[in-house]
Amino acid sequence: MRYTGFSLFPILVATLLLSPVTGLAASTAATAYDWLMKMNRATRELNYDGTFVFQQGQKLEAMRIIHWADKGSVKERLVSLNGTAREIIRDDQQVMCYLPDRKSVVVEHRLARGKSFPVILPKRLEQLQKHYEMQLGRMPARVTGRDTQVVVILPRDSYRYGYRLWADKESGLLLKADLIDQMGSTLEQLMFTQVNIGVTIEPQELEPDVSTENMVWYWGKRIEQGTVTLFKRWSVGQVPSGFVLSNKLMRKNPRRNKPVEHLVYSDGLAAVSIFIEKIDKDGGTTMKGPSSMGAVHAFGDVINDYQITVVGEVPAATVELIGKSVRARP
Repeated sequence: MRYTGFSLFPILVATLLLSPVTGLAASTAATAYDWLMKMNRATRELNYDGTFVFQQGQKLEAMRIIHWADKGSVKERLVSLNGTAREIIRDDQQVMCYLPDRKSVVVEHRLARGKSFPVILPKRLEQLQKHYEMQLGRMPARVTGRDTQVVVILPRDSYRYGYRLWADKESGLLLKADLIDQMGSTLEQLMFTQVNIGVTIEPQELEPDVSTENMVWYWGKRIEQGTVTLFKRWSVGQVPSGFVLSNKLMRKNPRRNKPVEHLVYSDGLAAVSIFIEKIDKDGGTTMKGPSSMGAVHAFGDVINDYQITVVGEVPAATVELIGKSVRARP
């Protein structure tokens, strides 16, 4: 599969989970919505410094996050605490991934990256209500020693996943998130194990701690539409209700220095990316049919010597529906 990223895969702790079917307060959609608004403000407007864990299958990973916010501007630094060493610095404009083991730095436009813990909610929450049900959990819960309010977001169809969210009662910061299927089973989990909220963040704390000497820099540049004649125009014939084209980029693959067309369809919470790339003359590696890694599903096809890859943290049926509808315009 051609698309690779820095997806974060959370930890499954079944004995701590709150069922989305039982233990929910009735007629609480408005209050649940208020809590989601509070979470949104906190994750974007507060300074915080903490450690969170994530897992895919049996693989447990931990990362430190240092998040600074001021008057609408944000900058954050993520540092892997186990496994392969890496650091990620991101702000409003770009994402810089430092990979010491590969002696490389990959720089991409911020729009090329999806949501990231703890900022997983869209700025405009009202668009979610048509395709998700929002409810409060009754059961008290504590995360990292802090009292929380549980909010459950349930999908209204089988084309998207839901969430269980634990918000700090005092600040509103999202402390824990479960990605759940329609049966309420946890697919992924992210959770702070330690966090300091409202702290002062010094500028040097947001700078990478790795030496960039002898590193190769790969720049994923955004390309102006119309400057690349290689691409045909493409159409997407079918997407689930609520998914709309939220972004369209023509950019260079940072490592391969080749143009890639990137379409993003989103319902505000779930997102699906479509990558369209010319296949190398020597054939190269292609992907056809379904593929998956945890809750992330992909579907590939080859059309007129172009690799079409549809990928997203959505059910397999969603990427297959979209992938099979991609067509080259005459």
